[in-house]
Amino acid sequence: MTAILRRQSWATMSAAEKEALCRRGLDDIFDAGLRDSIGALIEDVRLRGDQAVCDALARFDGITLAPHQLRVPAEEIANAQVDPALENAIVDAISHLRAFNEQLLERASDWQMEIENGLTAGEKITPISSVGLFVPSGKASYPSVAYQLGVPAVVAGVKNICLVVPPVPGGNGEVDPAVLVVCRLLGITNVFRINGPAGIAALGFGTETIPKVRKVVGPGSPAVTLAQVEMQRHGLATMMLLGPTESLVLADHTAHVGRLASDLLIEAEHGTDSSVVFVTNSEALIDAVEEELQI
Repeated sequence: MTAILRRQSWATMSAAEKEALCRRGLDDIFDAGLRDSIGALIEDVRLRGDQAVCDALARFDGITLAPHQLRVPAEEIANAQVDPALENAIVDAISHLRAFNEQLLERASDWQMEIENGLTAGEKITPISSVGLFVPSGKASYPSVAYQLGVPAVVAGVKNICLVVPPVPGGNGEVDPAVLVVCRLLGITNVFRINGPAGIAALGFGTETIPKVRKVVGPGSPAVTLAQVEMQRHGLATMMLLGPTESLVLADHTAHVGRLASDLLIEAEHGTDSSVVFVTNSEALIDAVEEELQI
């Protein structure tokens, strides 16, 4: 049986090993060569629009599409099917997220006060005019990203919502049906099959097919993260940097082994570039978690 956990003892690690563990991922995200490549791709999309987006899809994803095929038609969204158990889980998750975000919105209501006679100050909360949601693909199926991004936008009342998702790897341009089910349930109709960095640029500039949006949100690879950073130079609002997943779980002998193993797996499924670190002072707990992960 091959061990899943790679064990390291902080007390016996060298200074170089500790430094490598703590700085994992930074060099990839801010690699100069990658930044230059993304910058060139962004400029190409700015100048050539849809055709540059199609060329990027062919070059990086191996999928050839014409500009008119970038938009996912309403029929494809309406006909998307997944296992009934999965769809029920998606419906349940959306229900929970909607309830939570409705409470957030209620607590962020308008307010004002009169500081002195004739001088009023306060806050007025309004939705932004448009938003682009980037949902990753390739490593796995991520309907969870789609509804975690889509529900807040819908509840906030954003009028123009666009969702960008790369096609399923190795296919002919089809999109993950689980993501399309989320779009159908949330009423998101502007859905596009586009390579990640090119999609971020297209949303920021607008093309013949893809609408320009005010803000883009969503996690992705270092290339997607850099595209978001670079597009800030062109006035596109983005969110905090969301590159490869990094998680740290601290636990002692009192931890529930099953839940601990699930927490580790939830993050590790994001891909081989994700860093999942489990820290404990209990050798017995490590053995128990290893056994649980083998099931």
